[in-house]
Amino acid sequence: MASLLDGLRVQRYNIADLAERAAHRYAHDVHAHVDFLKLLREEVPDDRRPRIDTTIVNALLHAADSDTGFRRHHLLTRAATEARDRGLSELRVRAEMALQQTDPQSLGWTRLGRPLTLPPGLFAGARAHIDAAADLTEALWRTAQDPHPAMREQDAHALDGLLRLPRTRINTAGPVQVAPPVDADDDHLVQLRVYGLELLGHLVAEQLDRIQERFDPDAAELTGALIHEAVLPPARAQILADAFGYFWLGELDAAACIALPQVEQILRQLLRSRVSIVSVSKGQSPGTVDQLGGLIRSMPAAGYPKDWSYALELLLVDSDRGMNLRNDVCHGLIDTPPKHRVALILQAALYLLSHAHGYRSTAAPTP
Repeated sequence: MASLLDGLRVQRYNIADLAERAAHRYAHDVHAHVDFLKLLREEVPDDRRPRIDTTIVNALLHAADSDTGFRRHHLLTRAATEARDRGLSELRVRAEMALQQTDPQSLGWTRLGRPLTLPPGLFAGARAHIDAAADLTEALWRTAQDPHPAMREQDAHALDGLLRLPRTRINTAGPVQVAPPVDADDDHLVQLRVYGLELLGHLVAEQLDRIQERFDPDAAELTGALIHEAVLPPARAQILADAFGYFWLGELDAAACIALPQVEQILRQLLRSRVSIVSVSKGQSPGTVDQLGGLIRSMPAAGYPKDWSYALELLLVDSDRGMNLRNDVCHGLIDTPPKHRVALILQAALYLLSHAHGYRSTAAPTP
């Protein structure tokens, strides 16, 4: 019916009366009701359109209040979108607040999955890589490969076919302003890279455990290996050493919460002499300092590998397609992160420190 009326409208017939009557007739069917209201909106004077816009959003909200599960979530999403597009800020807030209170368990979804077992040879190789280190310090730097294994496009496409199912996530914390996602147009390739990060995390966790088995470092030894006067002075090195200690004790919450600020501190100090990370105040605008997302995206301009910049963005701050661990952990939005993800946080700190200690070289001089 709606498509028939739309065809008549395109042919310049006056369908306003028919559309209004149809909208009233199908008020019990929210989807048809909204379609007819949208047709009516195109046929009426401009001064009537705001009222129709409000009616459209209210119809979706009312239908959502009377429904449950995924249908309710879908209607609220439509209501929020329509309110946003039509400039109805109060109704948009109402829809978003209702979405924010959605319990994912109420949607009636069933999680499908199969356990994936990595070949034992991969773990043996990860341990052997640590065993080849001459001392504790070298073993720590060896946990971070260069270039990043999960960011190489040819390796990501080797996993093609494993992630073809659509994926939907719900932000139960409500709408939050976030940084733009990783600079990549291919969503599927980004998914493969995140999957590669997940697999790599298990190998990194194996390597960190092997370091503990082989060297059994105490806090002083580990602090001594991590210290860099310009990038990670003694007090902060001791804090990062504590994060490793908690990791080996299985206290993963503590390890993640302690390590994440140190990652940002290390990166900020590395970039300080290479790129601008501070904007001064101007007029009424206060000065600003780049947060972690901005720091990560500044890495290539400072001479650091672009593949590691992508990896850190997906790992720490990309809420759209990545793990978003810095935001999720520090804002209390997730439960205890799994061991392999905490291992990736510690690996990030080690990779950045390895540049400061001269284990790797970049286009710019080591600070």
